[in-house]
Amino acid sequence: MKISVAIPAHNEEAYIAQCLESLDTQNFSGELEIVVCLNLCTDKTEEIVRSFAQRSRWPITIVTESRKGVGWARQTACVATSGAIIASADADAIYPPEWAARIARAFAEDPHLAVLYGPVRLRGFGAFWGFVHPILNDAITHVGRLVGWHNVIGSNFAMRREAFFAVGGFNTSLKALEDHEIVRRLRQVGRVRYDAHLVAYASARRYNRLGVWKTIRFYARNAIRALVFQRETEDLAPLPSEKEGGSKEPES
Repeated sequence: MKISVAIPAHNEEAYIAQCLESLDTQNFSGELEIVVCLNLCTDKTEEIVRSFAQRSRWPITIVTESRKGVGWARQTACVATSGAIIASADADAIYPPEWAARIARAFAEDPHLAVLYGPVRLRGFGAFWGFVHPILNDAITHVGRLVGWHNVIGSNFAMRREAFFAVGGFNTSLKALEDHEIVRRLRQVGRVRYDAHLVAYASARRYNRLGVWKTIRFYARNAIRALVFQRETEDLAPLPSEKEGGSKEPES
């Protein structure tokens, strides 16, 4: 079973090498490809990806998207894939060695599975929120599942390629919550499953910049706009490292 990892990237020079390194060291005996979509990058993201591709264990394809937004970048990356399973990832996330193998095993065992997703833990969040955030996030996830809503995060879910195309891909009009919205439609063509052990580790940069409660309010407000009222979501202002090629040190 071939897995394609789709990564949108906008000025990710500080993070993307760590992401690619974690994918390069996957304990996976199957076939895997990586597709990176460069979305109006003005920093060294492309240079870093091309350099890494020369020594990568897996083939890396670079595509570009001139329309700004993570929805457009995810869509372009996914369309460029060739695997039976599309794994959605983010450039600021790192993936444990068994990540790809868990995805492949789940889809092989259940032919009716359309979506598999897992929790995302945040790096560089500080001691207090580093402890509290997983508890809150897991509570939201489990309560949501009881009412048929899935707390899917774009950096850690996988879907069947045929299901992705069956629902028309991502809603590119959304500036945020495109991950939640597509899964709502994917539920109509197959099963959605949560795997608590399918963990990814992403940067806490937005929480650290905007503040925890402001970030939570942003995502809660836009979840209502996108999923309840089916309205366009707001844009989360870019980080300093995403503006005109600025950079910062990676979080650990």
